Amino acid sequence: MKGRSLQLCLLMILVAAQHSGSGIVIPPFLQHLAYPVSAIGTLFAVGPLLSLAARLPAGFTYQSDRAKSLIAVTLTIAGLCNFSYGYAVHPIAFILVHGLNGFVMGAATTFYLAYFVESLPPEKERHHAMGYYAGALAVGHSGGGLLAGMVADRFGFVMGFGSLAVVTLCALGIFLLIPSGSGHSNKVPARKDGRSLTLRETFQAVINPQMAVIVVIAIFLNMLHQLHVAFLPLYSLAVGLTLTQAGIIKASHALCNAVTRPISGYIVKGFGHRSLSRVALPLQAATLMLIPFFDKTFPLVMVLVTVGFLRAIVLVSNTISIVEDVDETRVSRGVASGVFHAAGDLGVVLGPSVGGVIASFTGILRLFFVGPLLIAGMFLLFLWGSQFFGSPHKPAKEELSLSEANRE
Repeated sequence: MKGRSLQLCLLMILVAAQHSGSGIVIPPFLQHLAYPVSAIGTLFAVGPLLSLAARLPAGFTYQSDRAKSLIAVTLTIAGLCNFSYGYAVHPIAFILVHGLNGFVMGAATTFYLAYFVESLPPEKERHHAMGYYAGALAVGHSGGGLLAGMVADRFGFVMGFGSLAVVTLCALGIFLLIPSGSGHSNKVPARKDGRSLTLRETFQAVINPQMAVIVVIAIFLNMLHQLHVAFLPLYSLAVGLTLTQAGIIKASHALCNAVTRPISGYIVKGFGHRSLSRVALPLQAATLMLIPFFDKTFPLVMVLVTVGFLRAIVLVSNTISIVEDVDETRVSRGVASGVFHAAGDLGVVLGPSVGGVIASFTGILRLFFVGPLLIAGMFLLFLWGSQFFGSPHKPAKEELSLSEANRE
């Protein structure tokens, strides 16, 4: 990786670490303040919901010429929010701080994916670059919770949140040191007459099979992920394992994600991102269906490692689709990033909800057989239906060739 790419990935590691760390520290902080469990869940959900709410507005706000300013402002606000958590002991104060942090982080990560893609020079192996980007996310999520948890245990919650503020401000410092200018000349979506697309025309451009496939994959990929994140600890206890053993199983999955995402770009390049994303997701569901057949730590670790590998392939393939399959003369990088992240957030919300409904009928022991089967079935149904979602857009170069041919 070249110096600029390394800076971009390092920034993403720090941003993801800040997000992961807050997720570890906030629940015990609220418990320390004597909030009931039901209130803790409700208060914690404010951040993800406002993050989801920020995705599409951020996508429509994004412009290449002001990308650095937008990202710098959101990271600055996120740093201040992290510092303020330790003093937000009143419910209203916590909602304001946590909601604002969720909103600006939703906007920041939406801006940053678009900025990262635009920063890739034309000759860059984009499959590899997007693999590094996805790997940076996994590394950050793996290490952020450890840092914040250790600081909070040793020095208290105020210092724990303060460490996250420092991480965010370090990310800001690295970002400001990145040279301005992207790796290639960016096209702003425009009409054939040269005028910029209106908001309505941009929405119409988004409604096409290519974007529909990206959305469907992002939603169901995160639904599968959140299914085992939310319910694997309960399954572990039900079959006689301890929470420590459940933590080992989960850590093996996270480690596999961190290791395999950067190299997934090579695999995706060899087999094609479109075919892999469609095949690997049902395979991931099928692998999760093996969980009810095991009640020991090592076999479950092997299952979750395989799931992590397949998830990495699907995630990298779908991220590459943002670069390769979306016509940037019709759908801006910002809008595509907003739609992509919003779909992922929706999957995060739906996964535990759908899993809870299924478990109420099947019980925890059968959840991991019925749940992945139903989710994979819905995925294939929606994937088939996505081909009828709007009308496909031909790339700008293809349209130009056709128009020239017609003139001849």
